[in-house]
Amino acid sequence: MEFNKNWIDAVNYRTSRRAYINKQLEIKDINKLKELIYKINEGTGLNFQFIEDCSKLFKGFSASYGLIKGLNSCIALVGNKNIDDYKTKVGYYGEMLVLESTCMNLGTCWIGGTYDKNECKKYIDINQDEELICVIALGEVLEDKSIREKLISKMNKSKKSFDQVLLEKDTELLPSWIKEGIEFVIKAPSALNKQPVGYSFLDNEVKAYKVSDKYGYEDIDLGISMLHFELGAKKQSHNGNWNYINGEKIYM
Repeated sequence: MEFNKNWIDAVNYRTSRRAYINKQLEIKDINKLKELIYKINEGTGLNFQFIEDCSKLFKGFSASYGLIKGLNSCIALVGNKNIDDYKTKVGYYGEMLVLESTCMNLGTCWIGGTYDKNECKKYIDINQDEELICVIALGEVLEDKSIREKLISKMNKSKKSFDQVLLEKDTELLPSWIKEGIEFVIKAPSALNKQPVGYSFLDNEVKAYKVSDKYGYEDIDLGISMLHFELGAKKQSHNGNWNYINGEKIYM
């Protein structure tokens, strides 16, 4: 599907937000997000759904790193378990919605286990072959982060280095699109800020893979990172795409 070129810039100023202005999104913003959700679902077989009022999903639930405050809207990310690598694809296409929301000056946050899944299922259509993977919180935010958000950001500030992401290479003369792609991966959000992904560049071929599998969100994190890599490569005018070949994720 066609990318919004503004997503490239959005990577640089996207940040997770957990304190929202308690008001409904404007209709034009809702419609724009629903249009992108429709395109994603139509082309992938995923079943993402916009929830206009999801405030009840977070009552009594708090993340270890802080509460979600003032939230009204979210996107439920539902994947068909019969689709190969469905969780990776949820991460990849879900991050498109995050970056699109960022372009619309909305705050966002990936949320895995710290919401009421049973309550969420009351607001969506889901069948026995599908799984509710996670949700993306989104809404209007103040320009400056709250004190709580700043503390959380400070705790989660550590990111991997370039060499901790590009784990294998057979040349020191890396093309600019590889360098930019890896830098964009470093900026990707991930569960618990673990960034459990690795990349290789061998024989002029890029592969992405998980380096751990302990928390249950690694496939989602991998998918998010793959979109970021692709956007970084596009910034350097390298137009490729991800292929799923024999269980491997190869950028060609």
